Amino acid sequence: MPDVPDSITLSFPRTALPDIVALSQTLRDRMHELLERNAEGQLTAIEREEAEILVAMAQFGQIVALSLRSADPPQANRLISDDR
Repeated sequence: MPDVPDSITLSFPRTALPDIVALSQTLRDRMHELLERNAEGQLTAIEREEAEILVAMAQFGQIVALSLRSADPPQANRLISDDR
């Protein structure tokens, strides 16, 4: 792994990866509901914060999934293909 300034390395059990790379269907539904209401200007401050957290979680999962695909494509595809 190349040296990257200010980088960190995270270790997860392989069995946990499907839960890390994708939000559950319930969380995805909630995120979409909040984002739609946000587009209409109907969110409270707490709901806006919740939406931001859900989006950040989804983005983190995408980053992990992309990293897995580039590191070990056959294994990663099998782990992240589970549509939650």
